[in-house]
Amino acid sequence: MKNPPPTSMTHEEKIIRWLPPGTGLIGAEIGAGDKPAPALDPLPFYVDCFKTFGAAANRADYYGHACALPFHTHSLDYVVASHVLEHVANPIAALAEWYRVVKPGGLIYLVVPNRRAAWDHRRELTTVAHLIDDFVQDTTARDATHIEEFSENVDWSLFSPDTPEDEIPAQRAALARGLRETIARGEEINIHFHTFEPANLRELLETLAAAPVMPVVPRFHWEIVDFADGFPAATPNGVLAVLKVHKGWRARADAAVFQILAKDGRNSVLRADAQPFSEWAAKTSGLGGTR
Repeated sequence: MKNPPPTSMTHEEKIIRWLPPGTGLIGAEIGAGDKPAPALDPLPFYVDCFKTFGAAANRADYYGHACALPFHTHSLDYVVASHVLEHVANPIAALAEWYRVVKPGGLIYLVVPNRRAAWDHRRELTTVAHLIDDFVQDTTARDATHIEEFSENVDWSLFSPDTPEDEIPAQRAALARGLRETIARGEEINIHFHTFEPANLRELLETLAAAPVMPVVPRFHWEIVDFADGFPAATPNGVLAVLKVHKGWRARADAAVFQILAKDGRNSVLRADAQPFSEWAAKTSGLGGTR
């Protein structure tokens, strides 16, 4: 693989470089919460499966989550997902969905927290083999595998800095108990299922781009065109990967046909069952689903 070009270290610089404003690109941002990525022009479709992020309402146009997006195959110029993949119980399934909706030549703009700079720094680093197992086993957010490991090892001084030190053990136990009870009710949980650093993120992306490691894991025809640790400069706790999607001749042909048949301009990328976020929120109790 060619070495990536020199990198800038702010979201604005990266997005302007890879997704030039004013060029009419049509894309989506997943899980933007109340802090969408800057400098996207025109604005993307915002997709989320939670009503709020903390106390703030999420910015979302349509309901969807990382593994099920409301867009046609090969229809988008890009997908942006910042600090989302770690919340996904099955990251390869999420990447497969982002790959599905992006047209040949499009981009996936991905940021994950670096374990060393986040409340996950005491947790074990997730292996690529573990992520492949999650894909093979069709793991969902009802999986309890990481509950104890997460609740016992997360750095509570960063996770809940206002908690008095003598109350932390009880809070850890309460968190684990609440997560187990949620799963027992048949509901999904929202935690950092996995941990990332530059090494295992790059290994994952390069493994998926190579020949399939087993028949059930697809090959992703993409190229890492940008990769940066300590990202972005203002809050340097993340790892950025920008992927250029290539795909094969059949996908390129299907994408060309889709563009010819699209009659509704920007809205043509939406599937017929795309559900406006406000409609979904109005009839959904609680905070919503899990990525």
